[in-house]
Amino acid sequence: MSVADVRRWTEATVDQLPVARGVALGGVALTLGAFLSVLHGVLVVTGDPAALYYVVAGAGLAGTVLARVIRPRVAAAVGVVGVGAGMYFYVASLPGGFGFLALLTPMLEDAASLLSGLSVLRIVNADVWALAAAPAPVFLAWYLAVRRRYAAGAGVAGVGLGLVVLTGDATTATTLAGVLGVVLAVAFGDCDRRGERLRNADGVVVVLATMVVLTLFVGVVPGAAGSLVSTDGVDVGGETSTVESSLVYAGDSVPVAGAVELSPEVRYTVEAESAAYWRVGTYDRYTGGGWVRSGSLRSYQDDLRSPPGRSRTLTQTYTAETSIATLPAANKPTAIRDVPVPVQVTDAGAFQPASPLQAGESYTAVSERPAAGADDLRSAGTDYPDGIEARYTQLPADSPDRVAERTDRLTANADNPYDTARVLEQYLQNNYEYSLDVERPSGDVADRFLFEMDAGYCTYFATTMVTMLRTQDIPARFVVGYTPGQQVNDDEWVVRGYDSHAWVEVYFAETGWVRFDPTPSAPRERTERQRLADARESGSGAIDTSGSNDSDLDRGTPEPRATATDDPTTDPSQNGSGSQRPGAGRSSGETGGGDPSGPSVPLPSREQAGLGLVVLAGLAAAGRRTGADRRLYRELWLRRLPDDSPEATVVGAFHRALHLEARVGREREPGETARTFLADSDRQARRVGELYERARYGHGVDEADAAEAATHLADLLEERSRLPARVKRPDTDSR
Repeated sequence: MSVADVRRWTEATVDQLPVARGVALGGVALTLGAFLSVLHGVLVVTGDPAALYYVVAGAGLAGTVLARVIRPRVAAAVGVVGVGAGMYFYVASLPGGFGFLALLTPMLEDAASLLSGLSVLRIVNADVWALAAAPAPVFLAWYLAVRRRYAAGAGVAGVGLGLVVLTGDATTATTLAGVLGVVLAVAFGDCDRRGERLRNADGVVVVLATMVVLTLFVGVVPGAAGSLVSTDGVDVGGETSTVESSLVYAGDSVPVAGAVELSPEVRYTVEAESAAYWRVGTYDRYTGGGWVRSGSLRSYQDDLRSPPGRSRTLTQTYTAETSIATLPAANKPTAIRDVPVPVQVTDAGAFQPASPLQAGESYTAVSERPAAGADDLRSAGTDYPDGIEARYTQLPADSPDRVAERTDRLTANADNPYDTARVLEQYLQNNYEYSLDVERPSGDVADRFLFEMDAGYCTYFATTMVTMLRTQDIPARFVVGYTPGQQVNDDEWVVRGYDSHAWVEVYFAETGWVRFDPTPSAPRERTERQRLADARESGSGAIDTSGSNDSDLDRGTPEPRATATDDPTTDPSQNGSGSQRPGAGRSSGETGGGDPSGPSVPLPSREQAGLGLVVLAGLAAAGRRTGADRRLYRELWLRRLPDDSPEATVVGAFHRALHLEARVGREREPGETARTFLADSDRQARRVGELYERARYGHGVDEADAAEAATHLADLLEERSRLPARVKRPDTDSR
């Protein structure tokens, strides 16, 4: 077959395909595409999205072929089997084997997490979940579309999209694209099935216009800029958050934003034998624009496992100086005691309170701090546990190659993970400035910071170092918490809001997680001290405890150096203080002033607003198909009389009375007078007819007549309508 023959065949096929059918099929494909784009984004973050292309192509081809072979009930059964198979392969990828309880627990936990609005990226094996979730909706939606059941096909695709909208992974643009696809499939698909002209799909114009108007509103709603997969960071709507609110209270995700401020308010006093970084949480999954903590929370019941190597026990007592919703503990926490609120534990072993601590409340944490020295860490090797290596070397599939290339050059002479980490730590400390006033970069944060920025705060430094380590297949994670703070006694530290910080932990075989801090300490300390001095000069409250104002502020607090362990006596390399740089943006619903007591009542996020559009489009389409929109309009028309003149009010009441008569099967004949037509009607209807004749053919009507007509119409509506009358009654009855 020649090229000309192929062209003629294609043109003939297109000519035979009705326009309405083509648009309807395109609508189903658009909704499916919106759903699949979210799964594609998840796979870009977690690994290689290439497998998704084959899965979608196979499912779409199966739907096209089987549409001519099997009936819808059989296809539905195939779809259900596909869902079950997908769930089986996903659960099979989880730890715990195939025992019933081992399957049931993770399934229920993941389902609860998704339906409660937590990102798909929080699932440990999110890549397997994304691949398992794709084939069944694609097959069934496309099967139904090919069989001209467009509304059902769009509905199946819409269910998939609705799920990722609920999880917060769908952006506003993605959601609107899916809604547009549903509207096109329903409106034009109905025209195709009925063989009607395209003008009968005019209702789609109204729905799309409403969507456009609401999109303008959604664009100004504060909240996340998009999904967690976005590499464009998060804009906080012109407001500047504190470092503390950006990091410590970011919740399950830490997106990177722009400039931040420092809060000098006291959060904790800590009693311990030695200083440490007081860790709050860890994040393992890098999206290119921020960090996500995968895994679920569980209730704290028993002591946690100690690190694998030698360790030193450190007992810490924390006293809250304000209402605060964190439970810091030095690495590696193994137990927590005397907590006045229920405690939850993350998969990585960090504590979280179920409700905020109140000022004056205390708790005790016990930590086993790794005691390995530099020589031990150099000889640790790379025999990592499988779960650690897979989880903590993840990078997005679209990560720029130049990050790995620069890391290769910098670490060419390092022949072990410890020396590699030290080289990168010192490189970032020595070549980039510390600044709270930075502009949020677009694209991959580590790449932009490494090649296009010359300053940042801890979020940028820590993110970049973790990324560089992962390009070398060294397990590393992003950690948030507080630096030691101000030492006021030999065994007591005052921790303020500006002591919030982000750093890096690297995993070493036979030792566990070891801290490194690539953020330059000296400029950070100067910034924090100046902030505290300004707050004291201005008379700000809640910035000191008894004794903290008497301490030598210039002396600062010697922090554990960023070495392989948290032991301040082992291989020191760096100083720190207790504050933090600008950076990470707030999560939706987070308070702008760094209030640690938790989020205020949040405005709707873009994902929630997008879900509202899905509901609106569905209601509009259903209303048009069922005639509910016309009935609703008629009910509203019955209750709203013209009020520009008495005559208009009376005439309006008369036409509404005629409509009520028509509802019971009485139609006015051509030429029949109002008096004759209403002779057998209710007294109120007859009186409205008399007032109408006076207005049209008599000496006219006045305000009292108009009020009387309105009263009679209200009585008629109360008797005959299913809805409340709601017609304004006059203060006096002039009858």
